[in-house]
Parts: sequence; structure tokens; C-alpha cells
Amino acid sequence: MLSQLGRGFCAFVLSWALTSLSFAAAGPHQVVEQVTQEMMAVVKGGDQALKANPDQYYEKVGKVLDTVVSFEFIAKNVMGPTWEQANPSQRSQFTAAFRSGMVKTLAKGMGNYQDLKIQVLPPKGDISGQKRVDVQQEVVGTDKTHQISYSMALDKNNEWKLVNVVLNGVNLGKSFRDQFTQALKQNNNDIDAVTKGWNAEPKT
Repeated sequence: MLSQLGRGFCAFVLSWALTSLSFAAAGPHQVVEQVTQEMMAVVKGGDQALKANPDQYYEKVGKVLDTVVSFEFIAKNVMGPTWEQANPSQRSQFTAAFRSGMVKTLAKGMGNYQDLKIQVLPPKGDISGQKRVDVQQEVVGTDKTHQISYSMALDKNNEWKLVNVVLNGVNLGKSFRDQFTQALKQNNNDIDAVTKGWNAEPKT
């Protein structure tokens, strides 16, 4: 199921990995800019690291993404009203499945984006005091320029976290939520079945 949006996910989230920066004092645009710079240095060796030890590579990428991506927040929005119906174990299991899919999709796609030109656009106005900010970014490829909007929000620790992305006008949070709703119907509202099949490859 996840692979339906996997390539698009890689195209915009390739900048969110492998950095040891502290984000507490940085603004949302600085966070995106700093992580992008670190990422471009990592992409060149990403494909070799993935082939050498994929599990270790996934774990390393995942640990870093946890510092900048609010997986639980995104998973909650993806599940929608079902989140309140699910028990704590089901919520945790779906969040873990969602996170795993995102991490692996990113890690597998990193090697394909070594030569892209990435530019974070400056804010259009004063964003001081805001708790949620959209950061605009352009990713220039050989065929087209991708327009990306990162939804960044301050968490309870006053750190900026990624909570959603709009890629070329497509709201990926909504797209994943629609997939979850469809899967829930197909599985007779069985949350466990949806979670189990979330990262399954589509049947051909």
C-alpha cells in the first residue's frame, strides 16, 4: 500500500536524514535548510550503505528522522476517527508500521537523488510567534521542478517538527488518510489487518 506514494515521498523527504544538529534554537526554515545541507553530503554514500547492511542503515536513518518528524502526530491524522476507537496497542502498532514504511522508502530512494538542486525559499512575511509554519522548498530535477511545502509545528518541547507535506499540490497526509480509510473498508474495519498490510506490495 505504501508504495503507491513511495516515489513521491522520496522526492520531497530526501532532505530529512542523518544530521546531529540541535533544532531547539533554530527556526523552521533553518531546520529545513540545515538538514538539507547535511543530507546532500550523505546521499552520495547512501546506496552503498544500504547494500552493505540494510537493517543497520534503516535503523540509523530512523533514529535521526525521529528527531525531526512527528510520526505519531502524522499516524494519528492518517487514522482519523479510528485513532480514538483503537486501543493503545493498536495505535502504537500502526504508528510503528507507518514509521517503518516511511524510513525504508526514504532509505531505498536516497541514491536516486544525488544530483538534485534543492532550494529553501525564505519566508514571505514575519513568522515570529507562530506555532505552525509552512516552509516552501524547490527540488530541481532533470525533468521538472518539484514544489514542496513542509508543515512545521512546535511541539511541547518548543522544537520544530515535520507534521505534513504537500508535494506539487498533493497533500500527502490526506492521501495516506484516504488510503487508510479505503483499507479499513476492505478489511471490514479490522484495524489489525490494516496495520499488517500497510507496507505490503500491491498485487499485480
